Amino acid sequence: MEIKERIIAKAREQFFRYGIKSVTMDDIASELGISKKTIYQHFEDKDELVYQLMLTEIATDKYEWSELNKGSSNVVEKTMKSMDLCKDSFNEINPSAFFDIKKYHPRTWKLFQEHKEKFVLEMIQKDLIEGVEQGYFRADIKVDILARMRLEQVEMGFDPNIFPPSKFKIVDVQLTLLDHFMRGMLTEKGLEIYQHYQL
Repeated sequence: MEIKERIIAKAREQFFRYGIKSVTMDDIASELGISKKTIYQHFEDKDELVYQLMLTEIATDKYEWSELNKGSSNVVEKTMKSMDLCKDSFNEINPSAFFDIKKYHPRTWKLFQEHKEKFVLEMIQKDLIEGVEQGYFRADIKVDILARMRLEQVEMGFDPNIFPPSKFKIVDVQLTLLDHFMRGMLTEKGLEIYQHYQL
């Protein structure tokens, strides 16, 4: 792994564990056993590092969506596989990391919002339409409304004002919201296969 990739990987680990604001460039350098000067040879400042990390996360997200599409026989199976991916990622994210980006890194937040509005929204809409066509989701669902609701559910699940980390685990919140979302759309046929995948 090249040094730039190692820096991004270590920054991700530290930011997700402790939040972005509380992790310094010195902390990252120390964890990697390199000088802070080495980091600044690859990243102008912390803001640039956060931005590059988001680019990496977006590329990973697109790759995982592609793999889920290729490796799933139906939209319910795809959702269950995505839940498994969520368990891994949500378990390692400090909720403050999400809101640190929103508050202190506006350029990165804008990048994230563009990805959400352009790519993620489109993928959710496609899944909902596919689910209706396959007979797993009710034919009367309002795709555009539900797709946007799902986007906001994910963001809401990270909000420490709504779900304080002292009382709630992110992974429990996110999986509960997704389960509730799914059950509101499923047909009898869809519920049967959904419960089968949960076994």
